[in-house]
Amino acid sequence: MKTWLISAGIGFVALNLFAEPFSDLSFDAALQKAAQTHKIVLVDFYTTWCGPCKLLDKNTWTDADVIKLLQQQTVPLRIDAEKETNLASRFQIEAYPTVLLVKPDGTELDRLVGYREPKTFMADFQAALSGKDSIARAKEKLTTGGTNNPMLRMQYARSLAEKGKNAEALDEYLWCFDHGNEASPAFVGVRLSFLLNDIKALAVHYPAAGQALVSRRDQSQAKIASGTDYPQTAFELVRLNEALGQNEKNLAFFYMLPAGSPTRRVVASLIIDQLLAARRYSDILNGQDAKAEFAQRVDTFNRVQGSLNGSPAKDTLEKSLRQNTVAFGAQYFEALAGVKSDEEGKELAQQILKFDASAATHTTLAAAAERAGNAGLAQYVKQ
Repeated sequence: MKTWLISAGIGFVALNLFAEPFSDLSFDAALQKAAQTHKIVLVDFYTTWCGPCKLLDKNTWTDADVIKLLQQQTVPLRIDAEKETNLASRFQIEAYPTVLLVKPDGTELDRLVGYREPKTFMADFQAALSGKDSIARAKEKLTTGGTNNPMLRMQYARSLAEKGKNAEALDEYLWCFDHGNEASPAFVGVRLSFLLNDIKALAVHYPAAGQALVSRRDQSQAKIASGTDYPQTAFELVRLNEALGQNEKNLAFFYMLPAGSPTRRVVASLIIDQLLAARRYSDILNGQDAKAEFAQRVDTFNRVQGSLNGSPAKDTLEKSLRQNTVAFGAQYFEALAGVKSDEEGKELAQQILKFDASAATHTTLAAAAERAGNAGLAQYVKQ
């Protein structure tokens, strides 16, 4: 009996320790309790579809030290931003997860945007309480790491944007766009993906950001018209049109390029979705070896997969990367199906299914062949 009591007691402590630490109080009631207990209110704004939110739930909110910190220093709330839209709008919550730190008087102390593993969360939390908000922390990292470091400068811009300092954020983003590659050649991939997405997001509520993208798109068009730096500028032009939601300009640009030119092949690979929709299958395949293109993408998958070891998001990221790799191969498979190149299509299908033989991949390939009007290849890849 004594052994059972000890075990039960240990189990009870464990349940208490790792129970969800959040209160079911309303926001206003939480502010009142924070004032009475000399704490702050912590609000985890999440959505049900947000992957990083789930990681926060799994890894951070279950950590014993984090739970202790929340219990001692906060009145913690967890709020679905898509249900309590008024509160999310009040604090201009636009990214998930956003962990908001609020004083008892209802004013914002700081916000922590994105997933943080337990130690990072606690460090940022304590820094915020000591007077170093996210902007101050990002500025400190930038000063320490070098003001010409585009990755640190982009992070600083994000912290400014999260706090509504739009003009300052745009200045930093544009420095990264205009000079980031000069400061760090490795920044080239980030510049036309993550950085461009950040500026596009800022443009939603700050029109000057959209105007800055239009200006740079026009500069790219002028360079192309003069024949300067053609392939690199063509890539930049395509990405800028995408960010501006003007994909039709990319299709028009593609049709203006000389048939068989290297730049035309580069642009074709960038706008393959549009070419598929227009049933321009030959334009996709012109000068391209579909099987070699897919093999190269698989090599990229393998390299990135190896770099994910130790990452708390490894399974989620690997699944997404695998799906993207299959989707890439399916685009070329659809083009082959469209030009009735069945034997080559079968060889590519075998290559894709060797990489991933799941039912989902069979379904993806069958749907691609059906869109292209090739019933034979659709039947070939069905399980």
